[in-house]
Amino acid sequence: MLRSSFFKELTTFHKPKKAPFRLIGAGICMAVPLFIGYFSNNLLIGSFGSLGIFTFLYYQTLPLKQLLIRLSSIGSFLLLGNLLGVLSTHIPWVIPITIALIAFLARIIFRLYRIAKPGAFFIVMVTAMGSGTKIPLERVPAMMSYVLLGVLTSLAVAILLFFIEGETVEPEKKVSLQERLYTDPAALLDALHYAAILFLATYISQSLHLTNAYWMVVSCAAVLQGDNLRAVMHRNIQRILGTMIGLLIAALLLSISFTSLEMIFLICFFFLTVEFFIKRNYTIANFFTTPMSLLLANLARHQYLISLLNYRLIGIVLGSLLGLLGAFVLTTCLKFYNRAYQLNENLDKETE
Repeated sequence: MLRSSFFKELTTFHKPKKAPFRLIGAGICMAVPLFIGYFSNNLLIGSFGSLGIFTFLYYQTLPLKQLLIRLSSIGSFLLLGNLLGVLSTHIPWVIPITIALIAFLARIIFRLYRIAKPGAFFIVMVTAMGSGTKIPLERVPAMMSYVLLGVLTSLAVAILLFFIEGETVEPEKKVSLQERLYTDPAALLDALHYAAILFLATYISQSLHLTNAYWMVVSCAAVLQGDNLRAVMHRNIQRILGTMIGLLIAALLLSISFTSLEMIFLICFFFLTVEFFIKRNYTIANFFTTPMSLLLANLARHQYLISLLNYRLIGIVLGSLLGLLGAFVLTTCLKFYNRAYQLNENLDKETE
């Protein structure tokens, strides 16, 4: 009975609140840096600019001032994470420390300020991707300006969407960081655990000399987005299964010679498809994540990507399993701690 219930949950197709304009807005955010890069004959603008547009995915119905403060802060965090990731490639031994530090800060801040999913995931993702891209120091400012373009595009589209939707909500009550930490002390333990697992994922991926080692880190971070062990198990299975099918789609597409313009349209299509399905069914969303990522990588750096399919599968499977193992260890330890704490409490009462 429990087993059938578990697999039923895996295939459930959720029906989130309808927000068609947000989907269109996400598509515009992805298209702007890609087409600017295409028409300026510099496709790196599209590749790096696409990292900044993840800012828009944190759009929420808030008063305009609070919305802009939130998105600007997240955009700055994305920019900082990618910058530190890129700089860390020049001193490889600091890469695991950099990713762990950013992961810790992002996890605790996003939890304390109740920034809903995708939470810290995209911060970790752009940091990990930066750590997998070695750029000469003199070119770093230019690359960061492309990421900034994506952030600014997200802010512009968010303002436009705010006036189109026209929804009014009460401003959120201001609560200090100290008060938030006092009311949610478990956030510190959760952030430490999250950072430790991602440090281990980065260290293992580098030790194994995996091609595009950040795939393992990103997969691990995605699985750890689950709210509890059962949700993490769901994400583990969904990510591995979705990736396998995504690799088949990617292999088919990569066997076809597309022009740069055709690839841009395909990337925008896959991005919209991922955004449509991500809240409905995580497995189906992952069908399109892999081909979109590989096409985006191939847009500016033409390489023989068929050989990378195996490495992507290995990285994602290892990362997903490590995330599941980390969640299992923490859950088990907390159960033992709570049991021991209650036992000691009962013994103290009896001795009194």
